[in-house]
Amino acid sequence: MIKYLKIYATTPESEPQNISMKRVSIDGKDYYNKVINTARWSEVHGFEGTLIYSNNSLADGWAIAQVVLEHTNHLTPLVAVNPVYIRPYALAKRIATISFMYGRRVDINWIAGGFQGDLVSLGEETPHDERYDKLFDYASLVDGLLKTRRLHTHEGKYYNVKNVLMRPEIPEEMIPIQLISGTSEAGLATAEKLGAVKVKYAKPIAEYEGIEPDENFNLGVRFGIIARETSDEAWEVANERYPDDMKGKMAHAMATKASDSNWHKDLSKLDARDDERNVYWLKPFHTYKTFCPYLVGSHDEVADELAKYVALGHTSIILDIMQEEDDFFHCRQVFETVELILQKELKKHFA
Repeated sequence: MIKYLKIYATTPESEPQNISMKRVSIDGKDYYNKVINTARWSEVHGFEGTLIYSNNSLADGWAIAQVVLEHTNHLTPLVAVNPVYIRPYALAKRIATISFMYGRRVDINWIAGGFQGDLVSLGEETPHDERYDKLFDYASLVDGLLKTRRLHTHEGKYYNVKNVLMRPEIPEEMIPIQLISGTSEAGLATAEKLGAVKVKYAKPIAEYEGIEPDENFNLGVRFGIIARETSDEAWEVANERYPDDMKGKMAHAMATKASDSNWHKDLSKLDARDDERNVYWLKPFHTYKTFCPYLVGSHDEVADELAKYVALGHTSIILDIMQEEDDFFHCRQVFETVELILQKELKKHFA
């Protein structure tokens, strides 16, 4: 993989998205094995890590992270963390303990929202923008506990500790890389204050016309990839996995109305053009099968499009859940082609 890119896969959900809203029955042992297989495929094909989701209906992300650590050599779990689920001291202690026992880093994907029903059911009814104020207070406390080598005191609006000494002590190189997903002003401001990677859901590349590359090349982007040797092969796989689905479209429309997430509403407004063979494809999103756009096509087509996002400063890339090892293999081919494209562009720049 490209050395200066951090590419994360996504760990399968313990309870997949289901438009019927009925509980999907999954055998725990089967899911355990699926987590192991996905983690091993991610590592074999050169990924940095794997995102682990968090919401009320899913298995605990930290338990899943331990499974990933126990069955890989260097893959980094990227665990979604919402302050509603765990106290900041308990989180810092968990991260430090994992570092102590496994000698491995765990990254954090901070989330302030999620499903509204999940938040309300847990007594979290804080307005959207204020949840980011709360998240900043929480994340600052966790960061301080992990980095301070002496007694730590934090006096915030929402969280306070006094004279806490974090043990076991975490080595500096094990301090988590922090990411925040979101496009709202509140989300972006929080990422800026924390020094976290700003992760956005990719819009069509034309939407970025006139935008200067991030000077730090420290942005993140999320999408799925379906790539094969030829465009025809890729679209055959894509349409088989994500056929037209009227119930899915209705579920998506209902979810959009109920959500207070800016990124969800922004993507929903985009022209789908799902019947055309555009590399940028929104049908899985518009039929409530995934929560991100897809890039579909031959290795060269997808790589050409992806290289444009990287050139804008998107160096942390989170891919959607992949269904089989073949998907990982073809994604690796795409990223190897991206590297060749960027090398050519660099040579032109200095020619």
